[in-house]
Amino acid sequence: MGITERHVRIYALVKIAVAIGLFITLPFIGTKKPVTDLVDIDSLCRVEVEENSWRQIVIHHSATNGGDAQAFDTYHREKRKWANGLAYHFVIGNGSGSKDGEIEVGDRWTKQIHGAHTANMSINRIAIGICLVGNFEEEQAPTQNQMKSLIRLVNYLSDRYHIPKSNLIKHNQVAQKSTACPGKNFPFQTLLNGVSAFQVQAAQVHTKH
Repeated sequence: MGITERHVRIYALVKIAVAIGLFITLPFIGTKKPVTDLVDIDSLCRVEVEENSWRQIVIHHSATNGGDAQAFDTYHREKRKWANGLAYHFVIGNGSGSKDGEIEVGDRWTKQIHGAHTANMSINRIAIGICLVGNFEEEQAPTQNQMKSLIRLVNYLSDRYHIPKSNLIKHNQVAQKSTACPGKNFPFQTLLNGVSAFQVQAAQVHTKH
C-alpha cells in the first residue's frame, strides 16, 4: 500500500494513546503531543451531533489477542460485507497492533453513522460502540492503560452527550442473541467506579467556581 493510499485508508482515524498520561498520535505527520485533560479529547472527538442522537454506550472486546481499527475495518468490509466498515465508533488498543491504551476514532463517529456492533439494530442506532482489543473471556483482562483510556473516553462521551451512567452497558446486556462479550474478565465495576470518580471530581471543580 503506497503512502498516499495509506493516508486515504486512515479513514479519518484520530489516535489517542496512553503511556504516561494520554498521547495523541497524528499518523499523517508522525508526531505526538501529551494530553493532560478532557479538553484535548474534546478537540479531537467533537463532531456535530443532533440532540439526543446517542443515548447509550456499549462496551465490547475484540475477542482477538491483537489488532487495531484498520485491521477490523478491513475484516468488516471484506468478510462481513459492511459498506461502512469498522462496526465500532472507537477502538482501544492493547499494544499488539496499536499502542497500549491508544484510542482510535473511526468513520462511524466522525461521520455520525450508526454502529454495527450489536445484533440489535435498534440499539445500533442509538448506542456508541467502544471496542477494547483483547479476549477477556479467557485469561486475558484489559491493560491498565486500556482502562484509563476507556474511563476518560466514557466520561467525556457521557458528559458531552448527556448519557447517564445507567445507560453504560456491556454487549452481553443487549437484548439480542447470547454473547459473552466483553468477556467474564472485563472489570465493569472498575469502569463504573472510574466514571463516578470523574463525575465527583468535575462536580467539585464546578462548585469551587
